[in-house]
Amino acid sequence: MPKVTVDVAPEIIKWVINQVREYEIYTSLKEKLIKWQMGEIKPTFKQIETLSKQTNIPFGYFFLQEPPVEDTKILEYRTINSIELENPSRELIDTIDNMESIQEWMRNYQIKQGYNTLDIVGSAKDNMDARAIADIMRKDLGLKEDWYCSMENSWKSFKFLRTIFQDLGILIMLNGVVGQNTRRPLNIEEFRAFTLLDMYAPLVFINSCDSANGKLFSLIHEAAHIWIGSDNFYNDRYGNAKNVSDLETICNSVAAEILVPNNIFINEWMAKDPIEDDTERIEALSKIFKCGMTVIARRAFDNNFIDRSEYETIAKNAINHYNQSKSVKSDGGNFYNNIVVKNDRRLILALNSSIHEGTTQFTDAYRITNTNRKTFSGLVDKVRGIDL
Repeated sequence: MPKVTVDVAPEIIKWVINQVREYEIYTSLKEKLIKWQMGEIKPTFKQIETLSKQTNIPFGYFFLQEPPVEDTKILEYRTINSIELENPSRELIDTIDNMESIQEWMRNYQIKQGYNTLDIVGSAKDNMDARAIADIMRKDLGLKEDWYCSMENSWKSFKFLRTIFQDLGILIMLNGVVGQNTRRPLNIEEFRAFTLLDMYAPLVFINSCDSANGKLFSLIHEAAHIWIGSDNFYNDRYGNAKNVSDLETICNSVAAEILVPNNIFINEWMAKDPIEDDTERIEALSKIFKCGMTVIARRAFDNNFIDRSEYETIAKNAINHYNQSKSVKSDGGNFYNNIVVKNDRRLILALNSSIHEGTTQFTDAYRITNTNRKTFSGLVDKVRGIDL
């Protein structure tokens, strides 16, 4: 029985090639795709189905007459214009789609439950002074200026602030892969975090492939966008990019002020031995403020304590150190601990309540949380603090 071939528009094949060109799989697909594009041979239905699974391109896209226009408006807010983001990866597109779906569900749930809009969203939009915005945020968060003193390290600081932001109604999601698919990692060079604004359910997504220090800075940076009332797509490391917008500069400064209050920083800097090496001094202060050396170095640079070349050297060394540390394999950790970290705890509890109220199907909860019947139940128990 002859194989049934299908017609796929050459423009679609060209678009597919551009989508997968940077992936390892392209090497094995290249010859076949070029022949399809040139019309030398036609693909079979089965081949298109297999290609869809291999490339994570939706099956229906292959039968369009023109390349799809994927609505990724959040990319309009990227910190740095880059060629790479003119053609975002399937991993990024799928992550944005997933987060938009989560936000939509949470928004609808909260409206049905009679929740009010969040006063914090856009509450600082008329104030473009970074220190003033930081003060507003600290007041809303009930955060002392020296809150970091009781923290052990940057990861503890991250968890502490994340809980406070969640309690105010901000969804905080983390992941380093698409869903639970470890074969689809998120590229830290493509993006670090993004914010989807909403009056009921503002959402911050953080790329967990970043360092603990990077995640901490991104969290506060993205939160600042919520107070200012602006969506954001963050693909910079604090202070490294040139020619960023005034808004990004302000949000960077807000994050720095909350992490390292400038008046306290100056006092701590001056208290250190003046003959001490600047790098050693910066390292010592990073331990005091429980944040990365890059933020401390930037503080020092902004206060004219070090020059730009010193700052850039320290920032570069911090990146290299983290990249080297990533090469060390970990045991992967506890499954439920990992999935709790990825998800917002308020989302999990809301999904569970909605299921028992009969307004949400189990399958929808599994889809939103990338779980199944067994693991979702375990996730709820873990969020509730029940030992598994």
